[in-house]
Amino acid sequence: MNDVTDKAAPSDELESLLRAARDSVSDDMIARLTENASQGLELMDRVNRSGVADALPAIAALVRSGDLERLTHYARMLGAAEDALTDDMIGRFANLAGEGTLVLDRLNRSGVTQLIALLDQMNSTGALDRIAAKLPVLVDNLETIERLLHCVAEASKEVTQVQPPGGGLMSLLGMLRDPENQKAIQFGLALGRRLRKGGA
Repeated sequence: MNDVTDKAAPSDELESLLRAARDSVSDDMIARLTENASQGLELMDRVNRSGVADALPAIAALVRSGDLERLTHYARMLGAAEDALTDDMIGRFANLAGEGTLVLDRLNRSGVTQLIALLDQMNSTGALDRIAAKLPVLVDNLETIERLLHCVAEASKEVTQVQPPGGGLMSLLGMLRDPENQKAIQFGLALGRRLRKGGA
């Protein structure tokens, strides 16, 4: 008889437990549980219809290779950069981009593309290399070239201000008597000889 009461006891305990659970559950709790269950079912339906299940193998591959973690770090870095940007910085970036576009437009209208094409042509023919080789000599002689150009300008002014020569052999002999003129003729002859040697 004692065995029978021992066997009946667990069912009585289970029944009393179910009764206590039924008494403790209120209508409000049942409504919330029902609402949560319906929201869960709706979420599962949206997931199924959106095709997220097709993306799960790709996401699993990203997780296995560690790429998902790297993408997360990049997203965090971009978010931090976005937070760090102020309106003033964005304004300055926009101003800089506008000025850069304006400079490019001016360069394009100034014909710099033709200069680039000319430089490309000079480079392909080897002229640019020859200029680069002669450039140090030219820089060393810049002062001489500047003096020469100054002398040419001054001489052209001087010739326009003096009276034109009278002409004839006597006038020429009169000019040749001046030692400065003789030096100038010597210089011209020496220059001519040097130019002939350089051109030969």
